[in-house]
This record gives sequence, structure tokens and C-alpha cells, in this order.
Amino acid sequence: MQAVRNTERGIEVVQVDEPVDGPAGAGQVVQVRSAGICGSDLHLLSFGPMPVTLGHEFAGVLDDGTPVAVDPNVPCGECDQCLGGSTHRCRTGAQRVLGVGADGGMADAVVARAASLVPLPDGLRLEDACLVEPLGVAAHGVRLAGLTGGERVAVVGAGSIGLAAVAASRPVAGDLDLVARHDAQRAAGERLGAGNVNGEYDVVFECAGTEPALVTAVELCRPGGLVLFLSTPWTSIPMPGFAASMQELGFRWSFTYGRHEHGSDLGDAAALLAATPEIADTLVTHRFPLEDAAEAFRVAADRASGAIKVVLEPGA
Repeated sequence: MQAVRNTERGIEVVQVDEPVDGPAGAGQVVQVRSAGICGSDLHLLSFGPMPVTLGHEFAGVLDDGTPVAVDPNVPCGECDQCLGGSTHRCRTGAQRVLGVGADGGMADAVVARAASLVPLPDGLRLEDACLVEPLGVAAHGVRLAGLTGGERVAVVGAGSIGLAAVAASRPVAGDLDLVARHDAQRAAGERLGAGNVNGEYDVVFECAGTEPALVTAVELCRPGGLVLFLSTPWTSIPMPGFAASMQELGFRWSFTYGRHEHGSDLGDAAALLAATPEIADTLVTHRFPLEDAAEAFRVAADRASGAIKVVLEPGA
């Protein structure tokens, strides 16, 4: 079957063995129907060739036809974080994430743990269901921010995670505004209900992972407010300490997604996507068949051209 890997020659579609089901409950084959290219995938390319198939945002069907999205995290189940219910913070989980430490979903098929399968609600198209993962990241952050309704919320950074934060905040926020670099991102934010920043905010989601974005987030946050990080900073970022300390700002980091007393962040994301089709219509700007993966990665890296979420569709 076909799979996308980063080789000595760059992004290539290569032939790999067909996956097989594991022992009962251990793993099931998912026939992939959509796989999104994440900013983290683009960053991984700088590390050079990898021995695994890329892709941690994906969805597909089981052998019996059941449509599912997939949680790419593979926790150990034995550390203190796993035993405490925070499997997304597994102490050794990073080395097993599908698409990073193990074969991911940019392929015709992939094996996923039965516990990682997220059933899709009626109304959510498989070609859009790869968005469950990034929207789950945003849903987790919104939950950690403790929004109760009516707060002034700003989002700094308008890539797919920033726009997902807009979508996840919209049902509970009062005023909701966005800082975007590119016209296409700004237009997408407006379509999802975000305006232009004006004044101070109770909660600011930092979604770019850069020093300028953090400075902007601090500037926008009201005294005593919260800056919540949905970004993945790949290097150390200087803290605008004086401004933050004078305002007694709170800072909180959010990592991937987890479970809560009413379900899970990924389940919440799937329900929101099914109920709000304009989220997928807005975020997905480009679709490519799997064999055009190299071009898809090129487009995904060119944000100025209007790319937001670029999706690969095996079997298209």
C-alpha cells in the first residue's frame, strides 16, 4: 500500500506492507479517508528522514464500515499520569505518537488502538473528520480556560489551531476577536464569528508559539486575566515578564486533549464539527490525493498563499 514518509529526498509516497489487526482490543485497521497536514508535521521535516509514516490528524473506516477519527496518542497505561486519568500527559507517550514515533495516518491504512477510536456522529463527513484532532486540541484548551459564558476572548494566531480555538470558543464567549497575519486567515476568522481585537480581554489564547505572539497576548490580556497556550513552541520564548507581573496575569499550557466527566475533548470536537459544517468548510482550503503528498506539503507551508488546512485523501 502507499504511505507518506520523509526520506533523504524529501516527502515521498512509498510502498509499505499492509497493516494487520492486532490481538483482540489491541489494534484495529483503519482504512484512511482523510489526513490533515499539521504545522507540527512541517516542523518535523527539519529533523530529516524518519522511519515512520507521517500523519497524526486522520479519520477513516473500520473493516465493518464504522466511521472513526483516531486519537494518535499511545499512552503506556502504567505511569502516574496514566493511572491518574491524564493519559495525554503519559511520561513516555511522546515516543509512540502515531505519525511521530509510530506509523501514522498518511497512508491507505493504519493500525490504531481500539481505545483510540472516536466514533463519528451522523452528519460529519469522513473527508472532514481529520479535523477532529486539531479541533480537539482547541476544545481541551477552552475547557482548561474555564470559560463560563460571556467572557471577552481573543485568539492570537490564525493557523488551523487558532481558527479551531475561535470555533471552539464561539458557543460560550461573549466578544470573540482574532489577531491574524494573512488576509485569508482573517477572512476565515470572520466567517467563524471572530472580529478585530479592540481593548482588553479576560482570556487570550496564544496559538502561534512565537515571541511576538506572546507579547501581543500579554498586551491584550486584562489585569488578572489568563493567557492560555494552545501553541507548540519548538524553542524557548522570552517572557515579557515586567508587563505580565505588573498585571498579575495567569499563564496556563494546554497539551493535546483528554477525557472529562462528560466524555472527551475529541468527542466534543466531533459533535461540534457535525453540528457546524461551516467549520470544515472554512478550515479546509486544499485537498490532494495521497500520491500528490509532496505538492500538498509545499502548499501547506505557504501560508501567504491562503492555505489553512491542507488535507490528503487516500483513495481519492
